[in-house]
Amino acid sequence: MPDVKISQLPAGTANANAVVPATNAAGTTTEKVTLGGIRDLAHATRHQTGGADAVANVVNSPTQLSADQNNYTLPAADIVRLDASAARNVTGFVAGTSGQAVLLINVGSHAITLKHQSASSTDVNRIVVPWAGDLVLAASGGAAVLIYDNTAQRWRAV
Repeated sequence: MPDVKISQLPAGTANANAVVPATNAAGTTTEKVTLGGIRDLAHATRHQTGGADAVANVVNSPTQLSADQNNYTLPAADIVRLDASAARNVTGFVAGTSGQAVLLINVGSHAITLKHQSASSTDVNRIVVPWAGDLVLAASGGAAVLIYDNTAQRWRAV
């Protein structure tokens, strides 16, 4: 679909919900786009990183892990800064919402291991690691991104 410039809009399309015909290379009308849709795209762009009013990620540093964790409840955050009092295992996280993503960062001085498909956590809370082995978050900066896959009902490490 070609770009439509405001100066090229047909007369009378000042209304934000007006429909503007779009044409293909042969000059045939193929689709229609509303100016409201263009406005919404511009609005969303302002909220992205670098935009005029970007929405910041929510960062949370929960209480230090003092034991291995099964069915661990993540705080409401995009970035979770984990710390452990000794080397710890996490066998699963309480099920998220479809497509929910979280960045886990180990900020402590001990490794935190995310266990692959551990039966110690409820099936919908388990973690799937691509290589079917455990994922170790190294001390002082090890990190992983997890995305909740509602179809598989698992957290997927990516």
